[in-house]
Amino acid sequence: MSPPTTPKRDLLCILIFITCCIAFSYSAAHAQPIPQSGTHLIPRHTPSHSSATKIPFSTPFRVGDTLTLPAYSFQLVGGGKYHTTTTCRYVGNHCYIFVEDDMWNTPRVTQTGIESLALAFDKSTARHPDRGIYETVTNLFGDPPDVDADPRILILVLDVLDSPITGITFVGYIDTDNQAPPVSREIIYIDARPLDIGSNLARATLAHEFQHLIHWKADPDEAKWLDEGCSEYAELACGYKDTTAAATENFLSLAANTDLTYWEDQFFDFDQAYLYMTYFAQRYGESALRKLVADPDSSIASIDNLLQSLNATERFDHLFGQWAAAMYLDSEGDLGYRAIDLPPAKRETLTIPTNNLTRRATHWGIDYLALGKTSGLAFTIQSTGDNDLLVTLIAEGDHPFAAPIPISATQSKRIHTSGNIARSLAITSTSGTAIGYTLSIAELVSGPAASDFDGDGEIGFSDFLAFASAFGKTAGDVGFDPTFDLDGDLRVAFSDFLIFVQNFGADF
Repeated sequence: MSPPTTPKRDLLCILIFITCCIAFSYSAAHAQPIPQSGTHLIPRHTPSHSSATKIPFSTPFRVGDTLTLPAYSFQLVGGGKYHTTTTCRYVGNHCYIFVEDDMWNTPRVTQTGIESLALAFDKSTARHPDRGIYETVTNLFGDPPDVDADPRILILVLDVLDSPITGITFVGYIDTDNQAPPVSREIIYIDARPLDIGSNLARATLAHEFQHLIHWKADPDEAKWLDEGCSEYAELACGYKDTTAAATENFLSLAANTDLTYWEDQFFDFDQAYLYMTYFAQRYGESALRKLVADPDSSIASIDNLLQSLNATERFDHLFGQWAAAMYLDSEGDLGYRAIDLPPAKRETLTIPTNNLTRRATHWGIDYLALGKTSGLAFTIQSTGDNDLLVTLIAEGDHPFAAPIPISATQSKRIHTSGNIARSLAITSTSGTAIGYTLSIAELVSGPAASDFDGDGEIGFSDFLAFASAFGKTAGDVGFDPTFDLDGDLRVAFSDFLIFVQNFGADF
């Protein structure tokens, strides 16, 4: 039986709780704030652009006009919708800039800062001196909504209300409810405290949120990770994204084994989506982004639809494996990044042999394993639950390659790889509710054993059928499996068939 409570004990518990809260608040408030978009934290009630009612305005805004506008507080206690008084301080080619009255003519918001923000939106970005954020982002992703029959976007500079407890500062957002009455305007919110509105971070935020506005018009039900990935890429396209190795260090060094497609508004979610969409644009060109945004499906289905429309042989799973290899190698061509530098990805180095090692591969996350340099390896991998796996063999050296190999939950898959090269694995779960797998690795014994593809101790007709299904594939092709590349020249060709024929019928 627990001891009876007393007023004295209750008071002590309350004091301890308050002390902990104060200590946590202090540490969070004095930590470096994490800048973040707040768009996907705001409840959405406006289902689609098509349902929004267009309300034409007879005259455009002029400097000095006032508006009481809705805003959103991200404070944990008392947060939600509220209204604030604002005044138009700038009229540009593509924008109005309104400023919250309480922030005007403070050291944080000046006419010079407002004009620099408008210049970036209308005319000139760091990457394109002759093209502003508006033109750059619309060229990439499509046209913005226009429910007020006024083509200019209303940019509201205000003090976004954050919670000091979380350590996150929300530097910008859009609220899609503004597309419906009684507001019926396109509004982008830009923070002025602690954000410096004359900084590249302010311009990056403007590009980021503008993409959200466009994406909502084209596909209001888009998956958050894909929408955020496009917004992160918009920052890069305008020249405001940090491209140094430090920019994605948090994700690659700490959180690579997290689900790309499951959005939790964590800092590594933004890094992961940024890396994926940057690789996607590199592979298929920036022109593919507009088609992707316009696709009415969402998430993986949108990617697959686009790849099919481009007559590409790969689909999302194969592309995912190649992306995993590109982040790991950061090599040339499709096995690396041209636009950004990457830090080393977190990996665990395994010793050879390894028997029945049990590990976890998150759904659409990446478990990287370094295997070292050997003359050849044979490994067996199998799911421990209902999760299908994607195993990407990554080869380093003078001729790097990536071979994504799907493995069903009911399958125990043997994979061989020949040649004196360094090898690694990138393993992910692609379906099911479990995330476990087992792995055994040994050095590949030269000779007939390499042709025993099914591991039954003899080289027979089942091995021939497996070889025939892989024949003609080259490293980089969908379906290439290095198991059947018996001479290690990165293709399954007639030379491999001759080796197989020599071994056919052998028992061991």
